[in-house]
Amino acid sequence: METEKIPRMRTAPRIVAEIRALDPESEVTEYCIRQMMKDGSVPVFWAGQKALVNLDDVLALLRIGNHRARADPPTVDGIRRVDVRASRI
Repeated sequence: METEKIPRMRTAPRIVAEIRALDPESEVTEYCIRQMMKDGSVPVFWAGQKALVNLDDVLALLRIGNHRARADPPTVDGIRRVDVRASRI
C-alpha cells in the first residue's frame, strides 16, 4: 500500500530558510518567493492571515525556471515606434 506524501507547506521566510539549508550561498530571497506567490507562479493556500506554499512546488519552479513575458511594442500598419534620445550637437 502506497501512502501519499504530505505537502511541505511553508511561509515565505521558512521557504527561504529551507533553501538556504540546502544551499547556504543561495541568492533566493523572501522578496523573490513573495513575487512568485503574487504573480501566481506557485499556488498559495491561505490559512487565516498566513499564506502557505508547497516547498516542493517552489523547488520545482526554481529547477525548471520561468520565462519572462516580453511585451511586443504596438504597431500601426506594420510600423513600430522606436524611442530615440535626441543627441546633443
